[in-house]
Amino acid sequence: KYTENVYSDTVPGVLRAYAESGEYGVIWAHSSYSDEVEALKDEFPDIIFVTVGAGNRPLGGNSYLIYMHIHEPAYLAGVYAGMTSKSHVLGAVGLFPSDDVNDVINGFRAGAKSVNPDAKLKVTFIESWYDPAKASEAANAQIAAGADIILQLGESFQVCEEKKILCIGQYIDASTIAPSAIPLSVMVNWEPQIHYIIDQWKSHQEGGQPYAAPMEPVWFGLAQGGGDISGYGEFDAKVPAEVKAAVNKARDDIKSGALKVELDTSLPKSE
Repeated sequence: KYTENVYSDTVPGVLRAYAESGEYGVIWAHSSYSDEVEALKDEFPDIIFVTVGAGNRPLGGNSYLIYMHIHEPAYLAGVYAGMTSKSHVLGAVGLFPSDDVNDVINGFRAGAKSVNPDAKLKVTFIESWYDPAKASEAANAQIAAGADIILQLGESFQVCEEKKILCIGQYIDASTIAPSAIPLSVMVNWEPQIHYIIDQWKSHQEGGQPYAAPMEPVWFGLAQGGGDISGYGEFDAKVPAEVKAAVNKARDDIKSGALKVELDTSLPKSE
């Protein structure tokens, strides 16, 4: 069961209702809910409370902080973009500057520069988690500055279709939204994180030991199945063999450990 659009003063009541129902061994609090979880978790030591992503604090005990770092798939998208761009100018439309947004943009830049040292990246933050109008405005400005491939975290692809440039999707395979404009997407996979939490719950049920969540975020990289890039969709036949080979080699090297993509959460800036 789930509840959407839980903000501000409604958070404690929703979390408490789930906890007091006695029906749930795991309550997944998917937003910046550390304060509300901290006030509640010790009353319900047999329940795992999960907080997710930037804006949360590790609380330990029965509260687990789960992150989604997809800087490695973003690096692969950068390899594609760096080899494909004709203008050598790339764009990145970010949301709020935060650890799990900055790392994606920095990973994308690193991948592009690994194959095209002359590549320049234009970065714009729309200061919102969801605002298609602002995302479109930012993309238009980057196109005007010469960008011909844009990493679009803002889920606004109409501009790319209209201007006939390429956008790279984020989190899901966005080619289903704009197949003519999106050659690939940087994708997440929540299964490793969910399996990890279920394993913690199962161990507690079987052994009876108190939960002991780590005082640091838990996340899984590309090699552990935490993310990847999508296929090339309608662009598959158009992507040069050498580009596919370079992307595939980088993926294989990340999986084997031969290539270490830095987890860089510093604020990315335009060039």
